[in-house]
Amino acid sequence: MLSHALPAHLAKLQQQGLYRQRPVFDHTWVINFSSNDYLSLAAEQSIQHAYQTGFQRYPAGSSASMMAGGYHAIHQKVEQAFAAALEVDDCILFTSGYAANLSVANLLGHLQAMVVIDKSVHASIYDGLKLGSAGYVRYLHNDLADLLTKIKSTTNTAVITESVFSMSGQLAPLAAMATLCSAHQSELIVDESHAFGILGPQGLGAVAQHQLTQEDVPLRIIPLGKAYAACGAIVAGSRVWIDALLQAARPAIYSTAISPAFAHGLLATLDIVRAADQRRAKLQNLINYFRQAVINAPLKWRDSSSPIQQLQLGCPHRALAYAQILRQQSINCLPIRQPTVSKHESGLRIVLNYNHQPEDIDKLFRCLLAISISDEIKK
Repeated sequence: MLSHALPAHLAKLQQQGLYRQRPVFDHTWVINFSSNDYLSLAAEQSIQHAYQTGFQRYPAGSSASMMAGGYHAIHQKVEQAFAAALEVDDCILFTSGYAANLSVANLLGHLQAMVVIDKSVHASIYDGLKLGSAGYVRYLHNDLADLLTKIKSTTNTAVITESVFSMSGQLAPLAAMATLCSAHQSELIVDESHAFGILGPQGLGAVAQHQLTQEDVPLRIIPLGKAYAACGAIVAGSRVWIDALLQAARPAIYSTAISPAFAHGLLATLDIVRAADQRRAKLQNLINYFRQAVINAPLKWRDSSSPIQQLQLGCPHRALAYAQILRQQSINCLPIRQPTVSKHESGLRIVLNYNHQPEDIDKLFRCLLAISISDEIKK
């Protein structure tokens, strides 16, 4: 029986340092460097009130998929508001970023596209390409020369990248990529998960920051679980692409639509995010402060100008040990390990939020220095 094999399977994961658990998080006693709530809006009262209003006005459940009677007027209002803000033809509201990426990749499979992906894109894109039986090749992370080689050697091509990479925090060179794609008749699709709310005018993302339009980027994927402090996702783009996506979006076709009451909160949050320039400015100051601390810090850091900062320790066991010691110092910073990153990238993913203070960063670096010294002595 398969159940007899499970203890050995779990023991092997523990031995490799790859066993995962769900730690119950108590925000009252820790400095949290693992939250994607970049603008610290999750506890914003005006947003909480908007959700409360939504549950007073609208049904808690949509009762069906969007294709089977679960598409409510408030869902359409959310999509229309995002379309107007992003200056695109249309949008689709999904239950999650994962579902959105599965759907986009599945569409490309239906189109028999050759998909060229940055090797560091999110796992959901890989899963979607497999689901849609789409052919794909990978180019070296943010390497324009390798990207050019790949798209020159293929036809019927779509290029997928994240605008801010979720593990390294590094930014994709979107303007240069758009130029390459246009010159070689390739479509550029961008996942804005970690850019929306942070980059661009009114926080509308890296595509907007680079002044790219739906002609340059026919689909952009905007998960709402990061700076937007919610859940769900928007896919925005040109009308023909959105229409085609709706036909191929199995997660939307076969899943109950997101709560109409919740959708009201999503609609209200858009204005708050767009007006959050003061929060974005403070967050950028914290990023600058952190990067100055990195200059004089030991250990190996990725070069990132976003709120995501990656400490590379090269070993899953070291990553777990560092995270555990930090937790004892009331610092929450979860480890990143395979298969999320490669073995040499195993370490800590440190995320900056608007509510952090410079002294929080100082404490983190003091603790990391003490851990690294102790680590070297043990060697």
